[in-house]
Amino acid sequence: MLWLAAIVAASFLVRTALGWLRATPVFFPDEYIYSELGRSLIESGRPLIRGGSADFPALLQPLVTAPAWLVNDVAVAYRLVQAIGALAMSLAAVPVFLLARRLGLDSRVALAVAALSALVPDLIYTSYISSEVLAYPLALGVVYVAVRALAQPTRKAQLAFVGLAVLAGLARAQLAVLPLVFAIAVPVLGAREGRLLRSLREQLLPLAVFAALLIAAVGSGPTRSVGIYRWLLGFHASATGIAHWAALDAMMLVYAAGWVIVPGALVGIWLAVRSPRSREELAFGVVAILLSAILLVEGGFLQASLPAPGREIQERYVFYVVPLLGLSFALYASRGWPFRIAHLLVAAGLLLMSVRIPLSSYTTPRTIDGSPTLYAVVWLGRKLGAMGDAASAVAMAVGLMTCVVVLASRRPRVGTPVALALALLATGVASAGAVAMVVGSTHDERKLLLPRDASWVDHARVGRTVLLQSTGGARMPSLQELFWNRSIDRVMLLPGALPIDGYRSQRVRVAGNGTLLVQGKPLSSALLVDEYGSTIRLRNTRMVKAAPSATLWAPGTRPQLSLYAAGRYFDGWLAGSGVIRLWPTTEGGRIAGWLTMRLSAPTGSKAVTMTFEAPRAAPLSIPLRARQARQVRIPVCAQGVSEVAFRADVYRLVGLRIVSAKASKPDFTPDASACSAGRRSS
Repeated sequence: MLWLAAIVAASFLVRTALGWLRATPVFFPDEYIYSELGRSLIESGRPLIRGGSADFPALLQPLVTAPAWLVNDVAVAYRLVQAIGALAMSLAAVPVFLLARRLGLDSRVALAVAALSALVPDLIYTSYISSEVLAYPLALGVVYVAVRALAQPTRKAQLAFVGLAVLAGLARAQLAVLPLVFAIAVPVLGAREGRLLRSLREQLLPLAVFAALLIAAVGSGPTRSVGIYRWLLGFHASATGIAHWAALDAMMLVYAAGWVIVPGALVGIWLAVRSPRSREELAFGVVAILLSAILLVEGGFLQASLPAPGREIQERYVFYVVPLLGLSFALYASRGWPFRIAHLLVAAGLLLMSVRIPLSSYTTPRTIDGSPTLYAVVWLGRKLGAMGDAASAVAMAVGLMTCVVVLASRRPRVGTPVALALALLATGVASAGAVAMVVGSTHDERKLLLPRDASWVDHARVGRTVLLQSTGGARMPSLQELFWNRSIDRVMLLPGALPIDGYRSQRVRVAGNGTLLVQGKPLSSALLVDEYGSTIRLRNTRMVKAAPSATLWAPGTRPQLSLYAAGRYFDGWLAGSGVIRLWPTTEGGRIAGWLTMRLSAPTGSKAVTMTFEAPRAAPLSIPLRARQARQVRIPVCAQGVSEVAFRADVYRLVGLRIVSAKASKPDFTPDASACSAGRRSS
């Protein structure tokens, strides 16, 4: 047990240190939701998000981490939450070790499998504010007590299973299937042993408890019982679609488990059910197969149901199975590596898969979000200069490791430690690559979107602040501001803006003089104006400070919009088309003057022509060549709100944005002579 404690302690210390290298949360909206729930629980005792009730079933993580949010400094509280997550996820090694010993495995092998559970690339989630940190150890704890309860149905084991299964479901809604696994395993084991009715009678207590919970959930209504996940009830997916995505998740599971132990694990799990050496081994085999299958189907169903742009490999849905693969391999090895031909065929099949389905096919920004193993591949690809090179390197590595294990298997006493050592090495390297990728990307994200002081709005001490979301605004920068600044307690949407999440937000109406109205009343609180996809200027208030993609304005009695350039991004890029709106100081008043900005085409850009159209003025076309800059001056003369539209004839892709040319911030100078300029512009 001393060595087990050392594994847990080492994992906790290393994962905490690595987590603290992460500059900022980036897994949104999840990390914002869990942090906001934790804050509200400790402050009000209720699960709230921006003051509104959060219909959220997975409340265990916010409850456990809520005390950390008593610290006023968001940065310190964030690090404390990461430390809690590192400890919780590292404790997964304990049920894995106990289950290995329960299955009769050697203590050294049990320690190796426990270490494997702490080296899985998905332990990158220790640095996240997410449900995985508690769901992982609880899921493995449930497997352990389920095997005990199935093999020796004592009241103590059954109650332990019920309690841990309920906690696992509260940690992550996906794990609400654990009672289903148990309910199916009972008759399967009973039929396998020729004692079906007796098995059902022995397990009456847990089956009755879960039946009662199911009836209560159905009685309260399916949509209410699943909370914010009610949208899943409307999903539909084909069997082929589910099978396709489940197969991809299974492929990533093989990589996440270190590859070389998987062929033996598959043979071992088959032997555990076909010819078990104990009731524990049979129970483990049935539970492992059922849980793996259900988790893969869950992930496959979700991805097959989503629109194509939102689909991605969901390793995070199935990584709970990795330690079970380690245990299955250990059971296989403990038998002396039998059925070597079958083992060789499975190994050859997996090796062929790694060659025929290169990982480079799944390393786009839209597909890696749910797979820490792919984080490592992307990091390696960036180091080597091409994702294809990274995929080839991974294929060569798994091929070499497979050959070594196959050769070493001729002497089981050598093959077992070699295979486990290579699996630990592979998962350790993948974990290191995933950490390097996340640390680098979060530093880039923070530098791009946040000032040096991420809690700058709180430290400005302007009081309760409204986040004013604008057209083209991205979810990431706004959720960053909400996470780091507790004084931002409301989100309001300007015309054309999209909600950043599914929680409380209000629409803002803009009066004819630019006054911002919510439910007919002018906004008077401090405003954090999102300028990620738009440039905005206000009057009757004072700008306090500017961040890369937002500006903070002091409280005012009647702040008014004076300029709203929808389509000019925070870094100066113009969208393919957009509109610049200008407001007079009075309702229906006259607006006259010159709108000016400096246009440029950066190095490497194609020649582009920008066309501007203003009321009472001829369209103005500005041709730009690469590395060329030109000043544009547009006359504006209108009664009431005026609009200047712009469009480009050539577009390009920068990240995920469609852009054309770059422009300085538009500036409007009142001048009555702009009306007499008529159709002239320069």
